[in-house]
Amino acid sequence: MEKGKAKRMWMLLGMVVLILVFFSSEAFPWGFATHAYINDHLGKRRGLCNASEIYGGMAPDVFNYLFDYPEYMTFLTEETHSNFMKVWKSARRELQKPLAYGFVSHSVADFTAHQNGGYAILKAELLLNMKLPPELAKPMKRLKKLVGDEQILIEMLHIIVENAVDILVVGDDHLIGKKIISAALLRSPELPLLLVKAYASDFATTFEISPHEASKFIVSAEKEFRKSIILYGQILTLDEPTAIRLISEQTASAAIAYLGLYGVDLTDLFPNENDPVQLEEKLIQLIAGLTDQAILICNDNYKDVIDATIDFVDQWLEDENVFY
Repeated sequence: MEKGKAKRMWMLLGMVVLILVFFSSEAFPWGFATHAYINDHLGKRRGLCNASEIYGGMAPDVFNYLFDYPEYMTFLTEETHSNFMKVWKSARRELQKPLAYGFVSHSVADFTAHQNGGYAILKAELLLNMKLPPELAKPMKRLKKLVGDEQILIEMLHIIVENAVDILVVGDDHLIGKKIISAALLRSPELPLLLVKAYASDFATTFEISPHEASKFIVSAEKEFRKSIILYGQILTLDEPTAIRLISEQTASAAIAYLGLYGVDLTDLFPNENDPVQLEEKLIQLIAGLTDQAILICNDNYKDVIDATIDFVDQWLEDENVFY
């Protein structure tokens, strides 16, 4: 019985960490499509090297989804986003360099989105306070009242902003979804080995597990991440309304639990609806509607910000002698 209780407690802790990681502006970057677009324009070479840069540029998020292992997830996510240069310093062989180049670019690019006053945060604040259509304004008004803390809502809305920018990026490059799929499918087997080389030793020491266990865990996590990236790329090959719907479903699943942490019950958000399935459906529709609004408010300058980000990252990499 005690073991069962402990297991349930760890599962609950995992869910809490899941939600906090999912919605934290410190943990989550530009969306995957935006990172792919940035790396597609950063690359000095084409072909397989470019595909490696694209996948490498998404790979720092490889441990963001280890919800069954909250302590591991917290540690490894911090490592990939704060100690990203470990990957560059670990890269030796020719096939490892473009992967590491993309990997380093990820956190540098995030700086323009999530620094204080960064693009994703500013647009989230604008989305929170703008005049919305009635079907969105009413639930948002209730949500503001229920939550009480605007910062909590901004954490949720900045994810919606990033989703919106990803959708806009598809308009600039209709092949971006296919490029994401190709980058994941063609991912060099050097990538998991590079992650092991960079992080397995400290991971094993921190949690007092064997180097073999640490390496095996990292390789397994990357395998699952690769599958999720292929799925996301597939979503972006679909028509815009369908893509928005599917991305909103993913966001809604985490939002339900996230809001629950702050005592926000969907019954209170949609007081005339008692069917759990319909409650979730209404939340999905709300998120999809907010995504549409985020697309409108980002459409005027997102491209300028992304172009500036590409220049910023390119210069930073050059200054730090990150090139191949």
